[in-house]
Order: sequence, then C-alpha cells, then structure tokens
Amino acid sequence: QKGSSAMPHKRNPILSERLCGLARVVRSASIVGMENIPLWHERDISHSSTERTIFPDACIALDYMLQKFADLMENLVVYPENMMKNLNLLKGLVFSQRVLLTLIEKGGLTREDAYAIVQENAMKVWNEGADFKELLKKDERVRRVLTEEEIEDIFDLSYHTKHVDYIFKRVFGE
Repeated sequence: QKGSSAMPHKRNPILSERLCGLARVVRSASIVGMENIPLWHERDISHSSTERTIFPDACIALDYMLQKFADLMENLVVYPENMMKNLNLLKGLVFSQRVLLTLIEKGGLTREDAYAIVQENAMKVWNEGADFKELLKKDERVRRVLTEEEIEDIFDLSYHTKHVDYIFKRVFGE
C-alpha cells in the first residue's frame, strides 16, 4: 500500500483514516433523521424515501466499520520506544500544564502569573534547546513555591498513565 504518492517513506494509517471518514457518513444520517421529524399532514410518506436509504446504508457501513476496527485492534502494532523518544524530543514540555496548575494550587499564584512563568521557561526550551525541568529548578520564582522533589514528581510520566489498568479492565474485562 502507498502511504503517500509524494512521500514514499510515509506510512499513513489508511484503515484508521477510512474508519474516521465512514464515521462522518454514518453521523450524517442523523441529520437526515432530524430533518424527518417535522412531518406534514399526520405523518405523510415524504420521509420514507430518506429512511429507505439512511437505515440500510448506516447499518451496512457500521457493520463494515466494526469488522475493520476489530481487525485493526487485533493487528495493532505499538512502538513504546518510539513513543518515549517522541515525548523526550519535547524536553519536558508535555508537563507544562501540570507545572502551571501546581504553581496555581500550591503557590497561590494567579493563573496569569503562573502562565507567564511557565511560558517564559517553555520558550527557552523552544528557542535555546534547554531542558524544561532543569530550567524550572533554576527559576527562583518556581523554587519559592516548589522543592526540587516536587518538580521531579511533576515530571513523573506515571501520573498520566495511573488509570490505564482500570480503563483496560473496564474495556476488555478482567
């Protein structure tokens, strides 16, 4: 399969893209259904022509989508090392929201003041290639509020994945 006609190295998620596109088609059936609500003269048959197409088409599309989604999930390949590499490319910026919220909650800073501190340090990461966590550890405004250990805790990735096991149990069972 070709991922891109112009970029031979590219691997597009073709099946996922197809499912997303078909989901739009299925959702669009609800618009036709809503248009069928205001009927003339005690439920005339003006709606029947649309119902004869949206119901079978949506059901057939959904059946196809469910089969393809099951295939997708069965054959899904995950590259955790690449995921971590991509996260690390951002040099800690993925934790900026947690830093912001902690400065507000623990330090009593206004959202605007906390935002300015976080943004200033984040821009140094983008512009100078610095490490976000190390910048925060050196920033006096941050250190007045957070200890080095608290900063380390903010950058613990497991905080964001702490409910994964629970979610998997709910979705896939025990």
